[in-house]
Amino acid sequence: MTFSPPKVDVRVVKHFMGETIVPAHPQRVAVLLGSLLEPAFALGVKPIAAPKDAVSDLERLVGKLRGIESVDWPSPNLEKLLQLKPDLILGFSSHEDIYPLLSHIAPTVLATFNPVAPWKEFLAFTARALGKTKEEQQLMADYYARLAHLRVSMGQHLLSTVVLSVAELRSTELILAEKASFAGTILLDAGIKIPPNQLLNPQTSIRLGGRAIVYPLSNELLCEIDGNILFLLTEDPVGDQDLNPAIKQFQPFPLWSKLKVVQLHRVHEVGFYWKGSGSISANRAINDLFKYLLNSQS
Repeated sequence: MTFSPPKVDVRVVKHFMGETIVPAHPQRVAVLLGSLLEPAFALGVKPIAAPKDAVSDLERLVGKLRGIESVDWPSPNLEKLLQLKPDLILGFSSHEDIYPLLSHIAPTVLATFNPVAPWKEFLAFTARALGKTKEEQQLMADYYARLAHLRVSMGQHLLSTVVLSVAELRSTELILAEKASFAGTILLDAGIKIPPNQLLNPQTSIRLGGRAIVYPLSNELLCEIDGNILFLLTEDPVGDQDLNPAIKQFQPFPLWSKLKVVQLHRVHEVGFYWKGSGSISANRAINDLFKYLLNSQS
């Protein structure tokens, strides 16, 4: 009698390093890039390992998470990964040098950075790697449906007149969302106008720091955040400081009071999720759009 090993369902995933055979339904996924954690969770997969900071950010959205071991970013502890026995590793193109070592631990696929809409690409990449493309399509269909409902609820007149700015005020910097940022893509997908000085892109602007426009903060530059609605982040996206003191220090200045958006009383404090990395954050941001834009005429 001939023994036949149990059949294991597998798939082939194309990625930065080529093609890799991965389990059809991975059960023990290790995530080495923070931007892939929220997408994995949104797709119904709780990884066994991820960068500590990314886990903390996700917990701010969904509550306490247990059973996710910490792995260092950008250089993961390979010995710890080996002990965790993952059946799939999701990494980034920056892990190219250690890819052979990672591949000896478990099938490994590496994502690349798309400067046009990185959060959407990271979601799509994660879905392909996890075999969750149908779930990803549903998440995005729901996302676009909510934005379509928002546009209908606003009406053409309001939609054509709103100019919305998303900004952080820090003690030394003014940080604005640009069009390829997380906030920028949501606003553009919603058909909501943003100030022209924020319609920049990574290829052409030397003012960009990552995916945001970073100015040295001065009274004169407060005009950069003007529009007729302002979403001001009062929660630090990385959770290590309170942004309120920086905001309050500028409120007494005459240039602050002269901003059109301040005079209209349309400055709204919003959360860190406006600099998120997935559909969970996107839906929290859309909640704010419904909450504040539909009341913007009052």
